[in-house]
Amino acid sequence: MLFALLRAATGFCCCLITAAGAQIPAASSGAIGGIVVDANSNAPVRRAIITLSTLEALPQDAVAWTDANGRFSFGYLPAGRYQLRASKDGYQGAAYGTETPRHLPAIIQLAAGESRSDFTFRLHLMSSISGVVLGDDGDPLAGVQVTAMTAGFQRGKRRLFPGPGVLTDSNGRYRLSGLTPGRYVVVATPMYRPALRVNPEVAAGQAQQQYSYGIQYYLEADRAESAAPLALQSGQEISRIDFRLAARPTTSLQGKIVLPAGVTAVEDASISVMSENPANRIRMSASPYLPDFTFRFDQFMAGSYLLVAEASVDGRRYRGAQFIEVPPQGLRDAAIPVEPSIDLAGSVAAEGPGAEKYSASFVGLVPGDDLPWNRQPLRTSVNKDGSFKIAGVPPGVWDINAGPIPPGGYLKSMRLGDQDVLTEDMVIRSSTTARLKIVIGTQAAALQGDVVKWDQPARAVILLAPDGKFRHVLSFYRVVTADEKGHFELKNATPGSYKLYAFEEFDQRSIQNPEFLKPFESAGVPVTLREGQNAAQKLAIIAVDPGSQSVPVPGAHQ
Repeated sequence: MLFALLRAATGFCCCLITAAGAQIPAASSGAIGGIVVDANSNAPVRRAIITLSTLEALPQDAVAWTDANGRFSFGYLPAGRYQLRASKDGYQGAAYGTETPRHLPAIIQLAAGESRSDFTFRLHLMSSISGVVLGDDGDPLAGVQVTAMTAGFQRGKRRLFPGPGVLTDSNGRYRLSGLTPGRYVVVATPMYRPALRVNPEVAAGQAQQQYSYGIQYYLEADRAESAAPLALQSGQEISRIDFRLAARPTTSLQGKIVLPAGVTAVEDASISVMSENPANRIRMSASPYLPDFTFRFDQFMAGSYLLVAEASVDGRRYRGAQFIEVPPQGLRDAAIPVEPSIDLAGSVAAEGPGAEKYSASFVGLVPGDDLPWNRQPLRTSVNKDGSFKIAGVPPGVWDINAGPIPPGGYLKSMRLGDQDVLTEDMVIRSSTTARLKIVIGTQAAALQGDVVKWDQPARAVILLAPDGKFRHVLSFYRVVTADEKGHFELKNATPGSYKLYAFEEFDQRSIQNPEFLKPFESAGVPVTLREGQNAAQKLAIIAVDPGSQSVPVPGAHQ
């Protein structure tokens, strides 16, 4: 079929043209075609979307749809390098030449005038999980949020991340569709849904005990760490993942905001409470009662929570945070001290070739401790002399962003007084007076090399991982792809000690796991990077056992 290349961002169509602007003669043009079938039934898949992408200096995309026989074709193609992808509602997307989503897609090298129609996609159906949510009396519960969660890491700590979610229907039924293969923790969240209970023994004038349905993880677990993960295969439909939610008595949370001695003129005080349950990070806020700044939350469920207190005194923000455990009988003496924010002053300097031509324009902070921040971003401009001041920085852990980084440059150092806050958390306290000094290097480390598999050039994912005590510094990691000739280039790296790894398959989220590289330590190639271009490296692919996806296959690394 005749088609036009298009950029998805603009929807602009154009005919294929050469670099000189002349239209491609039909005699020198080629074609790419193939078929899309269901991986299980081998039946043709109609109306699948096929995307053909060029890999040249000015990349372009073309789109085609499969016909009733599952076939597709792209014509009038110039010689070049291409990649193919297929997608269809209800199926997992696929890239040609990949065994799993962690593999690199194949590169199709098309010669002038060459026509190929041998490309086959075998699409796998999406997976699903379904079931019913009932109350402890056996009645269906409508409007309950059911979520499929996946395990991962954040700042080196294991946690659950929410994935697809649905609400139960009027019969309490749910179906989580569009799931890819993997391990899932399924959780039902009734969103503090009240449960009607009658207590015949309530005395006259006594308040009726209130009940509410609590969160439940499959299988009948109250907490994430006790949940039973479900292993979901490609195209699998797991049914009867049912929940029977227990009605639990609600309780109350009471406490007080503790102000520093001598502070009286308080404005705009508030207290917020946020569940530490990863499936239900609902935040509730209230104003404290004057004049003692006490607070109370009723109809509360027992569990782990984060309390955040804020206040304004003479124009300066005060904040305090505390993790608490609310027992079934409630908590009546929570005390949340607040501390004043500070004005963080510092400087930004540049070092390296051409440093005199560079000047930073901004410095910003973002929370690094998962505390909520709903105010204006903490960001300021850098003065011509390199100085800056960020006003109103509350106590807590803060990540730093400065820039722009010049092309080929890197963040060389960041120090809060004597502390290295480039590789360690920057903890701000009300007593912090040290200046934040940031140095931007204009010449980062660069490295190139080649990858082989059984002495032949091979495509691979190249991971540059910091070695030793800086293994936890995620900003030091670099991930690039070697081309079909096995060649790769790493740029903008921070000088230091590293190990190089060449993987056939790789999930970039793995670097969040502090234990990920342990099975591969002996296969890594040690390198010490210095500013500028470094000596080229030759790497052998580390093949991963598909069964474990964590053990090097013997003999794969030369």
